[in-house]
Amino acid sequence: YVPQPLQEMSSFLHTELLAWLTGTQLALVLRSLPLSGGESNGFAAWRTLCEKEERMDPAAQVAVLHELLHPEFESAEGGWRQGWVEWEAKLARHAPLLGSLGDAVRIGIVRARAPDLLRN
Repeated sequence: YVPQPLQEMSSFLHTELLAWLTGTQLALVLRSLPLSGGESNGFAAWRTLCEKEERMDPAAQVAVLHELLHPEFESAEGGWRQGWVEWEAKLARHAPLLGSLGDAVRIGIVRARAPDLLRN
């Protein structure tokens, strides 16, 4: 038996993960174990994602950090804005690896890559 408030939180978390994740992370969420009633289990999906992040070898961690600290917003299929949105989602996805990336650092990264019209 899972109490109703926990079922609702689990379902909400699962829905958010589905909305934000892509690629291998999305596949992990889709394969996560369901709750006893067959409903989506956001807690199990989150646990699986965290375990995967923690198992990353150091070389992969460095590659992810480099990609997050040196994003190429313009190379995104939808342009600069879409690249920025995707970068924010990647930051959220890799939060356990990054720790807390302060607002000043995030603003600095975005501002350095912003189109001239937005910078001035």
